[in-house]
Amino acid sequence: MATTAKVAFFKNEFVVDLNDGRRLEQHDLQALADALHRAGVQSNQVEYEWRPGHRMITAGQQVALRAALRHQERKHVGLSIAA
Repeated sequence: MATTAKVAFFKNEFVVDLNDGRRLEQHDLQALADALHRAGVQSNQVEYEWRPGHRMITAGQQVALRAALRHQERKHVGLSIAA
């Protein structure tokens, strides 16, 4: 079963709830992408969520996060092939 993530933004921090019950919090999109990749989340398994009291993640932030995750995926595949 794939790990999925629901990403929200609260008080200048990205807050992520994973479907396995874990929660991640990061200030930076690149750090968030790294944490999501380590948690086993693929770029197509990310949803963006608005909650009362939270700010919606901008379209630019969504694109940047997905691109950073894809970069992690490609980098990981490259390391697997080289091994």
